[in-house]
Amino acid sequence: MKFDTHVCLVSAQATPNLIAAIDAQWRPRRVVLATSSAMGAAADHLEGVLRRSGIALERLPIGDAYDYYALSDKFLNFLGQQTVDIALNVTGGTKIMAMAAQEAFHVAGKPVFYVNVQTDEILVLGDRTRNASLSGKVRLKDYLEAHGYTFAEATRPAKPNITREQSDLTLRIVEGVEKFGPALGELNALAAQARGSLIARPDERQRASNDLCDIVELFVEGGHIRRENQLLRFASEDSRFFVGGGWLEQHVYKAMADLAGTQGFTDFGMNMKILAPNGTTANEIDAAFLHRNTLHLIECKAANLASAGNSGDDKGTEAIYKLETQLKMGGLRTGGMLIDYRGRLSIANGKHDKNRVDANFARAKAANIRIVSGAAIKTLKNEISQWIAR
Repeated sequence: MKFDTHVCLVSAQATPNLIAAIDAQWRPRRVVLATSSAMGAAADHLEGVLRRSGIALERLPIGDAYDYYALSDKFLNFLGQQTVDIALNVTGGTKIMAMAAQEAFHVAGKPVFYVNVQTDEILVLGDRTRNASLSGKVRLKDYLEAHGYTFAEATRPAKPNITREQSDLTLRIVEGVEKFGPALGELNALAAQARGSLIARPDERQRASNDLCDIVELFVEGGHIRRENQLLRFASEDSRFFVGGGWLEQHVYKAMADLAGTQGFTDFGMNMKILAPNGTTANEIDAAFLHRNTLHLIECKAANLASAGNSGDDKGTEAIYKLETQLKMGGLRTGGMLIDYRGRLSIANGKHDKNRVDANFARAKAANIRIVSGAAIKTLKNEISQWIAR
């Protein structure tokens, strides 16, 4: 099933060209990137990833991606100079590019294949016996860089070593979601107050809150907080981050790790900082995984998403907008999940709040964002399994 050379039609959707070129069964010696005048940057991104795989790379400039006759001549002239086993990956490019290239390869008697990214399968056109599954070993770094995004140095590991004690602690918080929601909001504020000094000063009302005392005690038992008279001292900056919401990201990471083997995730991670193609705009990703060569992004929120955000909208609206923006990172099929620990984004009291919540749920659905709200977090692995089965 291997061909010496793949001719790939470059487009903004890098996945079909990437996964066929790096697949163990289909990996070619050489890739020729047929690149229109509008797709130079996209070709640069794809070329950078393929070069790391040791594949020889060439460009075939094709000019106008909509000039059928010029494209046809370009492909026919190119094929007339080839003496190696060569095949066309017809999945990318414009429709005009694909038709011109396919016709030229047909005239030259060369094979054409199509990558079905929804089934992880390559279809050799005209040959019923040569369809084959892809091994699907793409990593997040390669996937994102092929789309023009790069990893920046993060302050915390993308694949943390989660201790049994941390896992048990997060599970207790998840199981107590109905009780701990408002108290966690208070604790998040105290963790933010302790940035830099690692010391928080609960006020009289906070010290009198039984629910807040109960959840603080969980973190005290876990070694993340010490009580010093009326102060709270965090054991370290990592502990402060963990108490202030990092526990939820670790819970999501543990769910991904548990599902990876049975659900076929090729890669997953958390706490990733990704730079956009302009090299300056940073995207903070709480958690992400690849399934069936499709990127899935998860945003984790333990705060009250009904409260005011930085932009004038509520925090729920801001979180959905952030995910909407990030869904552009991985191609058309990228999916998003928003975890709202406190539930229903996060309070729905009165007509105004209900209208706001309904509008946010409708917006999320339209943007291909699944919301896991409140008690649904108790069955997070099932929520993720249903999400990827869509």
